[in-house]
Amino acid sequence: MEAVWEEILEEVSKQIPPKYFRNFIAPLHFVRWEGNDLIVSAPSQIIKSHVEAKYINFIETAAYQVKGDSFRLVLLTDKEESTLHMKSAIENKFQTDEPELNPEYNFDTYIVSDCNKLAFTAAKSISENPGKYNPLYLFGPVGVGKTHLLHAIGSEIKKKDPWKTVRYVDSISFLNEFIFTVRQNNRDSLESFKMRYQSYNVLLFDDIQFLNGGAEKTQEEFFALFNFLYERKRQIVIASDRPSYELPLHDRLKSRFVHGLQADIKEHDQTLRKELLRTYSVQYNIPMSEETLDWLAVNCEGDSRALIGIINDLVLYKKAYQFFLLPEDKIREIANSRLQTNRKRIGFNPDQVIDLICERMSVARKDLLGKSRKADYILPRHLCMLLLHEILGLPKSQIGRIFSAQHTTVIHGINKIKERFLEDQNLTDLYQSIKHQISFQ
Repeated sequence: MEAVWEEILEEVSKQIPPKYFRNFIAPLHFVRWEGNDLIVSAPSQIIKSHVEAKYINFIETAAYQVKGDSFRLVLLTDKEESTLHMKSAIENKFQTDEPELNPEYNFDTYIVSDCNKLAFTAAKSISENPGKYNPLYLFGPVGVGKTHLLHAIGSEIKKKDPWKTVRYVDSISFLNEFIFTVRQNNRDSLESFKMRYQSYNVLLFDDIQFLNGGAEKTQEEFFALFNFLYERKRQIVIASDRPSYELPLHDRLKSRFVHGLQADIKEHDQTLRKELLRTYSVQYNIPMSEETLDWLAVNCEGDSRALIGIINDLVLYKKAYQFFLLPEDKIREIANSRLQTNRKRIGFNPDQVIDLICERMSVARKDLLGKSRKADYILPRHLCMLLLHEILGLPKSQIGRIFSAQHTTVIHGINKIKERFLEDQNLTDLYQSIKHQISFQ
């Protein structure tokens, strides 16, 4: 295309005096052809204005002579062209006009049990009447189906109202997109980013817990975006691995999440695990008896990913040894091998458990390990003692050394936290969530 531009310049040089060609036409730089537009950049606003005033017709006529078609000259300054290039780069890097929603993640394929019935009902209500309950905040441990519900909501809304714009994004992708935009150091690029997100009718935001205190500017941008969409009754759905009050975010942002619905998804119960296993066994052609399904459901303490892992082991064994049907005892043997592996600790040490408690309960490490008797510190301290004892198997005397406390103090702390479980379901759920995070891959 550069060669074509050179031919155009040669034609223009035949029409105007050499002095003016040298000063105003030669400095022009070919950018690209875009449909019937010939886009050219000028090194300064002065040259651009002069060419627009006196020489556009010469260039467009020359383009017609060379290319045999009519073109419109679009003249930019180098700065304008650079801005246009950055905007195009951002839009190409983060193409979001038609967000990808996983068609397999729909309401029909979501298996409902007591542990997720509340969240499922809330998600269905949102999809039937977007904006009525806003925002919807879903929380629960890893692998319990939060992302599935986000996609199901988006797909159902698109099915009923194809004209609506729906965006699914996780916090890491949002953070990367924002950082990429900011690094362009260009106001137009930032405005383009804002306008794109403000245009959505539905925003599905996953894993908001990773939008932590280290992403200060990103939190500010999300706060502004949330307010913009909320005030215009656009549906917002947020998913996290913890309740909103535990998020490592500014209070003014967390306070926005209590306006709508909050629904937790608990770890898979036995009924749900059995139905998932039944579905997977049909899907992967691994027939199982009711007795085997019951046995697996009782012994598999993991989430849907852990169940898929067992099924994958069975599929591989069946293929490797060319079984038409796997014997029931072989299914249990293979599954039990996987279960024993999953129950192995994943290398958590006491320091990592302490750091995890500090993060999840928003307490400083020095306060957790200190001597203060404030309730804000005692509760996480006792919970940490219990986790170190029950999950890592540390003796109470060793836990006492970590906390610079007597053996009897550790016993008292563990007993007190167990008593709190009887009256505080939120605390029990938090314990189970952290326990699951530490214990299983």
